[in-house]
Amino acid sequence: MVRILSVLGAIAVSLAPLFLATSVQGHGHHSLEKRAGASTCKTTYTAVAPGQYPAIDCVPFTQDPQVLTWLKLVDFSKTPVFPPSADGVCPTDLTTIPKDQCWWTCQKCEAPDDITTCPTTGTWGLTYDDGPSPDSPRLYDNLLQHNQKATLFIVGSRAVSYPATLKRAYSEGHHIAIHTWSHSSMTSLSNEQIVAELKWTEKAIFDVIGVTPIYWRPPFGDVDNRVRNIATQLGYKTSIWTQDFDTNDWNIPAGTATPQSVVDTFKTWLTKIPTMKTGFIVLEHDLFPQEVDVSINGVLPIAYTTKGLTMEPIAQCLSDPKPYKEGAGSFKLSSSSNSSTVGGASGNNTKSGASGALTTTATQSKTLWVGGLGVVVAVIMSI
Repeated sequence: MVRILSVLGAIAVSLAPLFLATSVQGHGHHSLEKRAGASTCKTTYTAVAPGQYPAIDCVPFTQDPQVLTWLKLVDFSKTPVFPPSADGVCPTDLTTIPKDQCWWTCQKCEAPDDITTCPTTGTWGLTYDDGPSPDSPRLYDNLLQHNQKATLFIVGSRAVSYPATLKRAYSEGHHIAIHTWSHSSMTSLSNEQIVAELKWTEKAIFDVIGVTPIYWRPPFGDVDNRVRNIATQLGYKTSIWTQDFDTNDWNIPAGTATPQSVVDTFKTWLTKIPTMKTGFIVLEHDLFPQEVDVSINGVLPIAYTTKGLTMEPIAQCLSDPKPYKEGAGSFKLSSSSNSSTVGGASGNNTKSGASGALTTTATQSKTLWVGGLGVVVAVIMSI
């Protein structure tokens, strides 16, 4: 029996990378992480070599000469003083949070300059977080097929890992924006770390596509007035999403949501749209294959055929012709508010097609787990 347990333990370790794809934790502050597999982050400072970047998925060191230069761009005497959070997790007693902190995560507080909706009713601010990834091209293929543009919130660590994919997104006219270097809860960081996260991502994106994004989105939507102040001083516009318009697609890899539940959530929003006074911005992701699958096979086919719904990148829905510090870049502001003619351009995508894809995703997930269990059984039988 001891031998069996020992073998099972070894198998569990060897299968861990395999199961990570379907058991990685999701998007909540208390559970989300370095979703693309963070390296072991060093605690001892090592200078970033010329022409290089900080460790992938690690909060950059603030004593680096490059960061020290960037820190001069911010007057911290003008920055509100609030203690860093514990990894973005809300305190048990929410009344202990100062009202003027305006912490979006815990107080659901939106600052006057926060971008959380599109002004025009029936307009969907189409956004994807966490890319680029190996699966992003499949999303881009779908969007290109339908002449659809989106705002892509880019993680700096992903930008330097997949520069060709980022170049493609930019060249095809998508709105490129910042999603920090290591995807950490921003309220948990020091003032200096916040600067490092934003500026290293800005540099990484600029080095790849030659323009500087103005828009940024805090991971998990974790932002308060301290973080906002620093981002604003650096010239960024804080972009979150509409309250309760989170697809929960990030929970599919975690196993706490299904493709069907994501589609069902989206369908409930469609009933709200006619009664809303504004448009809306939705949270979606393109890091894991399951997230891309549910978008291109579930959500987008329905959206493309929904009359009265217009999908646009955030810069388009805000009528912003210059979403980069250098100006328009490859982004072209449409005068017809017609990024995607919903209800017409995508007749080839149907709800039945979405259903088939959802079934495929579920089958693949089941096969993965059953296959793993089969290895365990085979080993036990050989003992």
